[in-house]
Amino acid sequence: MSSINGSSINGSVRKDRGKPIPQPKETFLLGNVPDLDPKVPLRSLIKLAKVHGPIYQLRVPGQVMVIVSSQEMIHAVCDEAKFEKVVAGPLEHVRDFAGDSLFTAFNHEPNWALAHRILVPAFRPMAIRQMQPMMMDVLAQMVMYWEHHTGQPFEPAEQFTRLTFDTIGLTAFKYRFNSFNRENPHDFLTAMTKLLGDAYTRSRRPGVVNKLMYREEAEYKSNIALLHRTCDEIVAARRKSPDPEAGDLLNRMINDKDPETGARLPDDNIRYQMVTFLIAGHETASGTLAFTVYYLLKNPAIMCKAREEADAAVKDAGGNLAAINPTKLPYLDAVLKEALRLQTTATFWTRAPKEDVELPGGYFLKKGQPIGVVPHCLHRDPKAWGPDAEVFRPERWLEGTVFPPDSWKPFGNGARACIGQLFAMQEGLLALAVVLHRFDLDFADKGYDLKIKMGITIQPDGFRMVAKPRQGRNQSLIGELLTSGGTSASAAPAVARAALVNGTGAPASEAKDKLVFLYGSNSATCETLASELASEGVQRGYGTTAAALDTFAKDGKLPTEERVVICTPSYEGLPPGNGRLFVEAITKQQDKTALKGVRYAVFGAGHHDWPRTFHKVPKLIDSRLEELGAQRFLPLSLADAGGDIVDDIETFKSKLWEALGGSNSAATQPLSVQVVPSSVNPTAALLSAGVEELGTVVSQATLVEAEADRRKKVHTTIRLAEGCPYRAGDYLAVLPKNPPATVSRALVRLGLKPDSVLTLQSGAACPHLPRDTPVRAGDLLESYIELGQQVSKRTLTELAAHCKGEDAKVAQALADENNDEIVSRRLSLLDVLEKIPEHKHDLGFFLESLHKMKIRQYSISSTPLADPSLVTLTYDIHSSPSDPAHGLGAASNYLSSLVAGQSLRCDIKSSVNFHLPTDPATPVVLFAAGTGLAPFMGFAAERAMLKSGGRQVGATILYYGCRDRTDMMHAEQLLTWASHGSLDLRPVFSRAKSVELPAPVKVIDAKYVQDRVWAEREELRALYKAGAMFYTCASGSRMALDLKKTLIKIIMEAKGCSEEEAGEKMDSLAQERYRTDVMLGALALASTLVWAALAQNVTTSTLRVTFDRPDYARYVNPTSAGLSIELDRFPDWAGNLSHPNEYTHALLDNLKQRTGAAVTIRVGGGTQDRTVITPSVEVYEDVFPAVPANYTSTKQLFPEANYVAVGKEFYLTSGNFPSGTQFIWGVDLLKNNVSEAKAQVQAIQDAFQDSRLSHVHLQSLEFGNEPDSWANNGRPANWTLLQYADQ
Repeated sequence: MSSINGSSINGSVRKDRGKPIPQPKETFLLGNVPDLDPKVPLRSLIKLAKVHGPIYQLRVPGQVMVIVSSQEMIHAVCDEAKFEKVVAGPLEHVRDFAGDSLFTAFNHEPNWALAHRILVPAFRPMAIRQMQPMMMDVLAQMVMYWEHHTGQPFEPAEQFTRLTFDTIGLTAFKYRFNSFNRENPHDFLTAMTKLLGDAYTRSRRPGVVNKLMYREEAEYKSNIALLHRTCDEIVAARRKSPDPEAGDLLNRMINDKDPETGARLPDDNIRYQMVTFLIAGHETASGTLAFTVYYLLKNPAIMCKAREEADAAVKDAGGNLAAINPTKLPYLDAVLKEALRLQTTATFWTRAPKEDVELPGGYFLKKGQPIGVVPHCLHRDPKAWGPDAEVFRPERWLEGTVFPPDSWKPFGNGARACIGQLFAMQEGLLALAVVLHRFDLDFADKGYDLKIKMGITIQPDGFRMVAKPRQGRNQSLIGELLTSGGTSASAAPAVARAALVNGTGAPASEAKDKLVFLYGSNSATCETLASELASEGVQRGYGTTAAALDTFAKDGKLPTEERVVICTPSYEGLPPGNGRLFVEAITKQQDKTALKGVRYAVFGAGHHDWPRTFHKVPKLIDSRLEELGAQRFLPLSLADAGGDIVDDIETFKSKLWEALGGSNSAATQPLSVQVVPSSVNPTAALLSAGVEELGTVVSQATLVEAEADRRKKVHTTIRLAEGCPYRAGDYLAVLPKNPPATVSRALVRLGLKPDSVLTLQSGAACPHLPRDTPVRAGDLLESYIELGQQVSKRTLTELAAHCKGEDAKVAQALADENNDEIVSRRLSLLDVLEKIPEHKHDLGFFLESLHKMKIRQYSISSTPLADPSLVTLTYDIHSSPSDPAHGLGAASNYLSSLVAGQSLRCDIKSSVNFHLPTDPATPVVLFAAGTGLAPFMGFAAERAMLKSGGRQVGATILYYGCRDRTDMMHAEQLLTWASHGSLDLRPVFSRAKSVELPAPVKVIDAKYVQDRVWAEREELRALYKAGAMFYTCASGSRMALDLKKTLIKIIMEAKGCSEEEAGEKMDSLAQERYRTDVMLGALALASTLVWAALAQNVTTSTLRVTFDRPDYARYVNPTSAGLSIELDRFPDWAGNLSHPNEYTHALLDNLKQRTGAAVTIRVGGGTQDRTVITPSVEVYEDVFPAVPANYTSTKQLFPEANYVAVGKEFYLTSGNFPSGTQFIWGVDLLKNNVSEAKAQVQAIQDAFQDSRLSHVHLQSLEFGNEPDSWANNGRPANWTLLQYADQ
């Protein structure tokens, strides 16, 4: 904090006039001291501004500080006629070594004006341009240092500190500190850094305490003496050997006279100015550069654009780095300004009114009252910067927008603003241009999110990166200078393709064949797969590279000398964050021969719960590469995260290595495991998986107890590691451990004890396992691998080959593709080994077959405004009621087992766009079901705090779906917020009626969230017109899909448009004002079963519906979790269709789109036997060429019918039916008579207790407007209509 910590300034608020200034509640004796974070007070200032608004005051013993944060308020206090700078807080202590310099002089001290008049000419544009050669001198030293230490992780802030410190020393005083030629910083820099930290610390202690700390006081004075002595020696050397041609600041300070008075600067003031320039010239500039690089790494599209500009500028300069023209770097200039906007390194400055004054809003202050300005809040004010104020978007500076006055103030204000603004900007532009032109940059920790450390300024905390020369390891700036007198004129050096993989791969040039594995990934599945493939490739004798698509091929260009394997998912039809540039590039490419000679294969992942965009991106990449001339060496492979994705991945691996040729397979070394004596000292280093921080459990609470058909729901509070900021809506990434019961089972089956010590050798295809290092068996099985991972069919086949007798039969039976037990019960390899207890296990095979332990992400259910160091998680515990000992979810059981005081590995992962609007006055509508309530607890808590703090807060409406009153989590807190008026709570109970809740909460007759939304659609339309934001979070994707259909229906009704047009409008809304955070999982089982029954009338094929999670067994009998129906009859009335399977396609297409079910079709008939996973139109066109090219859906079969989606079922309605009646259609449902059909439906209803089929009525009705197909071919005999009354 600045001048509220130890400041001697006392002002006052006019209590006799104007509005009272908001203030946090005071603590006895301490006032508002507890409200300030002692290590990073900026966090507290931001939090309090959120809660109390653009102006608030803090009271600490002896003083009051008013804080302003909005553009309107700060514009007022920047009026030089009414306000002036105040030197207080840490700056008062900086005066101990910077005296009355430009930075720290009091307003009444004459040396400020004297120095200002003498030195201002040195910072005019032409003078700054003349400093460029010296700036490039130091920058070249940094470039060579990076080239000589290529690939070694380093902290950008530390490197940029050396750069900026040496640059100001050389340009201002022609003095070389040579920071890049020494291992440790120069003594001057070390002393100055310590003094700046001391100034900050001393400002927070009473003066008498500082003087009593004798050792610290002595060190403080010694460091001051070192600074002054160094400066005096530099001045003495210049006076002894004058340099009239230097034209630097030192000459001006020694020789120039004040144009008004003729006076020169006193010697002590020259010393103070030198210290000031060395402080200001490096401290803020180095932090700004570090923040800028961070934002570039987080935004690869922006980095790509910035690099293109840097390459062009170097090319225009003829390759001469010293001749780069900064004025030709407008985009880099915007990048630098945008980084300065979001992370202003000078975090706080103080003003005071010269006379009594009124601030906007009617707040009166007395003369001299200190006013703290928080640029961080100013630069994120949505009224000044728009709704994307929190977003790093450099383009805002190039769009011609005129921002309100005083909305960008990173350099202070008025006459006392930083004199070196132009110097800092030119230095930053040149550094960024050269770095981007010469190096490929990447995070050392791929999962790093920005953390802040604070002294007198702020810098990134824990941010490390890796810089690799773009021209390969032989790139050398000094070599280029020696051979050509200048650097290469190439605008874009070729990217080295022979990267190492996991530190174990050989350069591709040393291998016979070369493979490149490129990935796009948000959740690390495809990234992990690419890394595993690259590692396996090395063991098979290949040279391999693994990289993100945008890192390796953001321009859409792929190598021709290597085979390329691309692994990527779709995210609601969009590419992953690190693959967007690549997809955009190949989409825009017009040259059909652009990728001629490229050999490629594509692996795609997706989830069937998003049928409209299922596998959209991998299919696009696969087809687009072929269109651009590339040659596919392996057909497109697809995996479903909602099905047996483990088997899909293993199958793809097998096909890939087979397609690449088996000659290299002999190079693979199996994992060898040796049990060693327990006397060996074991090592149990836990794999971090990108989660480096340790949190501590504070408390555990049970929200809902487990019942036969209800999961236990838990609320866990965790204290974060220091420096882990988060926002409501973010995730907590947790690295779990396998449940103790599962670990014990594994130890028993493998014949090990927890303290057995193992050493692992070879097996390089398992980089996540510790090799050649003793490790406890208990640690290995607990933390390194996923014991509960579903076993793949490939692993089962390999296991069967090692088994004998009955054991081999059991394993082979499970591996059979027609056996659904693996998927339906989610059996692990451990489960299978327990089924064959006589089999002598191979420990190496067991470990090699399991994946490494992966992180899980949980939505945070708290707000940092309550306590930025605490997060809460609200989740349910995964287990299988039919087999609780075996069906344990690793993460949920691990989390819930922790007790207060225990540590866990966790870290914050920022949500991309699931945050509250920047302006709290914006209404928000929240849709939640189950534990999808979690992030909205944080949203509601934050808006309740803002409201109580005096902010204008828009309506907060929460639709919350649960089964009954017992199932309602956080009920007391929700009802309290509702009673206070901060939350409009709208609960919906699916299994209870007539639930009474205290006013003002109302419960209406609606079963699901989407039902209440439909009933209250007029109010929602009004909220939409009022600018509301909409958010959905659900523990099952079903609610999100049904809600989306309901919203589309609302749009259709309001606009009078078609479903397709309404869908497009909904897609547009989703991009702008509708945010989803859906935990994929639960299927609409009623629809699945009904549609499967309807399919009885389709050809001689088999329709198999599988459920991808074991806990679904509680809805149906465990033996029927994989439902298989023989389809032995084809209706005569459909005989006009061009292909007998077309009706199958239509049914399954709707089954897919309306329910998100995982479907496997087996088509009978000789050599045409094949399996199609998760069918789609594209797949059908490959399998069944006879399908019409214009085939879309069942609507072609029933063109006269109106299709609507209501709740969890798909209904067909006709105008002749009674108003409001809902129907599911069927033809000869299962059997040819109604009684048997009714019995079958009743059996389905009994098996599925959570069905909407609470009452079933069957009756024969005449169909008023029969489909054309019926009119042409006759109505089928004995057709039956099922009416499902929702009572």
